[in-house]
Amino acid sequence: MSTMSLPRIPLGSSSSAPDRRRRAQVVLSVAGFVLLLIGWWLLGDMTRFLPGIREVLRSFPEFLGSSLVWREVAVTTVRVVGSLAIAFVLAGAAALVMLRSRFWGRVLSAYVAVATAVPSTILALIALFIFRKSDAGVVFVVVVTTLPFITVLLHEGLRATSDSLTEMGAVYRIRGIESVRHVLLPQVTPYAFTALRNEYAHAWKVVVLAELFIINSGMGWQFSQAFDRFQLVPVMHWLLVFMLLLLATEYLIIRPLEARVLRWKDKS
Repeated sequence: MSTMSLPRIPLGSSSSAPDRRRRAQVVLSVAGFVLLLIGWWLLGDMTRFLPGIREVLRSFPEFLGSSLVWREVAVTTVRVVGSLAIAFVLAGAAALVMLRSRFWGRVLSAYVAVATAVPSTILALIALFIFRKSDAGVVFVVVVTTLPFITVLLHEGLRATSDSLTEMGAVYRIRGIESVRHVLLPQVTPYAFTALRNEYAHAWKVVVLAELFIINSGMGWQFSQAFDRFQLVPVMHWLLVFMLLLLATEYLIIRPLEARVLRWKDKS
């Protein structure tokens, strides 16, 4: 007597796992933000060195209405984006050299090890002596600071490229630009986005720090001006703008772009 097997009913869909992780990340981020606001509210009422949250938020719309604020934000943003672009180009070249050349790979590995140990403040002071008060000093600090970390991730991405895909590209005579576009880039792109997410916030912090020492413009300069005059409310205003810019660009631009570019991974 033959028995008919019943179809197995899946208890859960594997495709929902990324959605659950994303929801958990959102919940944890919101909870952390709420705890930060509660801590600010308590410290503002209990101490004199931190302005109260009500006082800061009450004058925040007027602060945002100033053209000076957005001009300084634009200046700092251009420095961050330009410096990161230069760092990514140099890091890509360095990662290729580390993969292809044993001697120069060791040289660059030594540079990476040394550069990761140098504090950003020391680099800012060195840039001040070399470049004086110019944008080149800010770019120098950001590139030297972020380059090692980007290089390591891109190098790992190049090392992780599949030999079978490379051989398949050779069989189908996919060479030159087409090979880079259809074989190499899809495998390295996840590592590049990881480097971008990690170093974007890092670059913002380094630029603001460099502006404190090197140049008389940008958000860092405005931080120092308000702090030198003991204007703590404007200091908190600039801090809020800084945090909102980082969160907005990461969650509204970088992460959606990453999800769109890497959507093929969820389908594979």
